[in-house]
Amino acid sequence: MQHKRYLTAFALKGLNSLNFNFILAKKCGHIKGVGTPVVHASRSRTQGVWMKDPLGVMGKDTIFVMSGYNSNQLKIYRNIVQFKSDNPKETITLPYYFHGTGAVVYGRYLYYKK
Repeated sequence: MQHKRYLTAFALKGLNSLNFNFILAKKCGHIKGVGTPVVHASRSRTQGVWMKDPLGVMGKDTIFVMSGYNSNQLKIYRNIVQFKSDNPKETITLPYYFHGTGAVVYGRYLYYKK
């Protein structure tokens, strides 16, 4: 029996569409360059994803982390210092488990495969 997988959009709290639309119109840009990889932190698990919102809606330094390959937890760090010390500002329990590492935060939404 095959399980169906769906892409899910989860609205992050504390944001409204008016703020999102304003920021979306002002923050579009291009990649300036790609450099040598830099290790910022490491974890015991080898799978997972950490990301930033390119629009910076929840703060330009905010980091979002989904550990592992199959979970329903999203950790939010205020900045790189909190991320390095594994001291999240908040942990959100998602309504569905994510599968894989192909998630992205864009504006006020987290997109992930359930």
